[in-house]
Amino acid sequence: MKHKKVAAALSAAGKRKPKKGREPDLQEEGLTEGKLRECLLRLFRLYEDSEFDDSAEFLGNGSDPREYEAENYSSQLFPYIKRNMKDVMMMEGDDGTGKEPFAMTDVLFCYPACKIGCEIRELFSDNFVLCLQSEMWILENGEFASVYCVSIGKDGGRLSYRFVDTCIKNPGDIPICFEDLESGFAEIIEAEKEGREPYLP
Repeated sequence: MKHKKVAAALSAAGKRKPKKGREPDLQEEGLTEGKLRECLLRLFRLYEDSEFDDSAEFLGNGSDPREYEAENYSSQLFPYIKRNMKDVMMMEGDDGTGKEPFAMTDVLFCYPACKIGCEIRELFSDNFVLCLQSEMWILENGEFASVYCVSIGKDGGRLSYRFVDTCIKNPGDIPICFEDLESGFAEIIEAEKEGREPYLP
């Protein structure tokens, strides 16, 4: 499934042009599909060339496979990402009935954000479950963040605590491999088609 690509028509439809005379102000207009494409392209450039071999072979004409993938994914992921931008809390949880048993007052980021990928590092189970996850989030201002999430679950309830590892700017900052990132994208796209919430751990 590593290089399974989701077919998409490539078009510039839906992209917003910046107003004449100034750069687009993300704080005013939020994340757009065009900006998401630019962000994904920037992220894809941090991964090894070999991750895009299939796309390069498919294109076969000297086109940039990273640009192809960024265009492809941005058009399919944008509705989900835009709809799920939210203020992320450092701590969250419930008692197993869906209620929030405690106040969540500290936000993790300065901007709303959406989780786009996750990798479970450790899982222990006995009377409770302890899980450490590496997560990738995209912020409304176009940045990507590496986040650690520690979760404890018992009797149907759970408690999660998140803290920021780093803002992703270099290859060493990336918390999940490209295969897991693509798997997460494929799950989001499939869930959107089926009208359900995607399963991202």
